[in-house]
Amino acid sequence: MQKEYLSGTAGKKSAAAVAGGRMGAQEPVVDVFSMSERLRNLRIEHRLSLNQLAKQAGLTKGFLSQVERGLKAPSISSLLRLSQVYRLSIGALLDDPKPVEPAYSLVRRNERKKFAREGSLYGYRYESLAFRKKRKRMEPFIVSPPLRVPRRFFEHKGDEMVYVLSGQIEIQLGSEKIRLVPGDCVYFDAETPHRSRSIGRERALTLVVIDAND
Repeated sequence: MQKEYLSGTAGKKSAAAVAGGRMGAQEPVVDVFSMSERLRNLRIEHRLSLNQLAKQAGLTKGFLSQVERGLKAPSISSLLRLSQVYRLSIGALLDDPKPVEPAYSLVRRNERKKFAREGSLYGYRYESLAFRKKRKRMEPFIVSPPLRVPRRFFEHKGDEMVYVLSGQIEIQLGSEKIRLVPGDCVYFDAETPHRSRSIGRERALTLVVIDAND
């Protein structure tokens, strides 16, 4: 599984190689986004050292170094902190700047950008759904929670919505654990410590929407 979800330079594998894997030959191939390269270039453009960026984002230098080398993938909460430092939306972190801001973002199924990988820090898989529009009030993702409970909780500003598309998940909000099945939806204050996991043998798929405003 790890080979299909790479976020670093090793993630630039051919579409044929991905299609020949677990996704099956009939499934559309989803682009694997090189988040490590994008974040490294942004830091260089802003003339920040790893130490400076770590202090401004409230992250560790070691973690940022591993992200830039493609060894770890940032969580949504980590991306939010980086987006605040660069004064960019998460969508802008996931796409190169365009000369004109489009009125809408159209992302076909085979154009989604994966920016997390199996075997990364917490085992989540993320696919960005609206990266082509930089200024927006919401950031939607397809998220597949890991089968094991993550070691830590996540917290970030704004609200968050989780809608289950397939499979089952258990989401923990503070001390409360809630089981969700397809069609269930939970909406919560994202400053509440939260984490989730897939239940059963197969990973679940969820639609996650977060508040894109500071």
